[in-house]
Amino acid sequence: MTTALLLFNGPRAFGENMSDEFKLPDIGEGLAEGEIVKWLVAVGDTVNEDQPLVEVMTDKATVEIPSPRAGTVTKLNVAEGDVVQIGTTILLFSDGVNAVANEVATTDVNAAPGVTHDELEQARELARAERDAAEASRSDLAQGEKKTGGVAAPAARRLATELGVNIDKVSGSGPGGLVTKDDVRSFADSVSQPPDVDPPGATVDSAAHDAPPSTPAPDLSEERVALRGLRRTIAERMLIAKTTAPHYTYVEEVDMTKVETLRREMKPKAAEQGIKLTYLPFIIRALVLALKDHPYLNASLDEDAGEIVLKHYYNVGVATATDRGLMVPVVKGADSMDLFDLASEITRLSDAARDGKIALEDLQGGTFTITSTGNIGGFLATPVINVPEVAILGITSIRERPVVINGEIVIRHMLNLSLSCDHRVVDGAVAALFVRDLVKFLQDPGA
Repeated sequence: MTTALLLFNGPRAFGENMSDEFKLPDIGEGLAEGEIVKWLVAVGDTVNEDQPLVEVMTDKATVEIPSPRAGTVTKLNVAEGDVVQIGTTILLFSDGVNAVANEVATTDVNAAPGVTHDELEQARELARAERDAAEASRSDLAQGEKKTGGVAAPAARRLATELGVNIDKVSGSGPGGLVTKDDVRSFADSVSQPPDVDPPGATVDSAAHDAPPSTPAPDLSEERVALRGLRRTIAERMLIAKTTAPHYTYVEEVDMTKVETLRREMKPKAAEQGIKLTYLPFIIRALVLALKDHPYLNASLDEDAGEIVLKHYYNVGVATATDRGLMVPVVKGADSMDLFDLASEITRLSDAARDGKIALEDLQGGTFTITSTGNIGGFLATPVINVPEVAILGITSIRERPVVINGEIVIRHMLNLSLSCDHRVVDGAVAALFVRDLVKFLQDPGA
């Protein structure tokens, strides 16, 4: 048996016999599957108990799944972007594979009679190279990559990225064609050499020097971004919404001058309590009052049962833009909150959503949704219903505009409202009456 085989047989046998499956756990809420958004570990990594292993997307929430134990990652069974069922084996552990490999690799030369120190060192290098190649191969397989070039060690891939080298074009000089860091450096040096210059005495075309500079070619390059994670969830839900619920949008304007005055008066007291008082709490308060008078807007349609479900609780979703995409945290029991309570809860939910730390339960159970472009601007919108709800209210920015009141032109703080409804449940007249009352409550916030 050669020293190289001696070095490898121990760890391989250990990994095969002592591997431990890690299955996608039940995250709760009766969910049956999750999408692998991002691996936080790689093959060969040694992890600690409770160390985050993977980001998983479920029902608009991205959660980090921690490791149940310490060990070494030997295999990633699924790739980023895969949707897998709860209970599926997504990763394999083994106890101390790296430790065993190191122990064998550093065995005193006396443990292998007849093997010289130089031969042992050479075998160690070969073992490390083969291990890197195996890890790189497994990592590529887990990520669904299709490689046309040789296998590269992870360190070589990192260096190639830093130097702007296409790793697939680099020929490997290591065992089995393994691409090493030296191979990457040599390739980078070869492509960075300046072109040959004309030899002394060569004829120079003067016309070429006199020609005007050519117009740069247009950039026709493209970039492809994987449709995965929250972006894919949004795409699927929007498709369901638009193909299931027949939408229509009703638009009206509202004078927010009294709300602006009241908000300005209340802001100092809110600031003393560490509360940021925006317009949204005033809008939600008026919205709940209008919903109580028009219950078919605070409802859902149970198609299987053939029933309209009128809800006597008021959980208002607030669409929130995040780096990952649009999320809809839900202010639950909005009818029982005062303005300061609403403002605090809106801040808590929106901050958690933007930080990627929002709990799954905070994204569920909504009965009506508000979406706002805020300070971005806009005049009106046609928002898409957050099914299974039957209506959504779109609001834009509040602007000072000239309006006619009692025959006189005055400047007022005006806001446009865009209400989209599911025509299977909400008729146009019902939507118009609802918006009329919403405008009434907003224009007289002290009532």
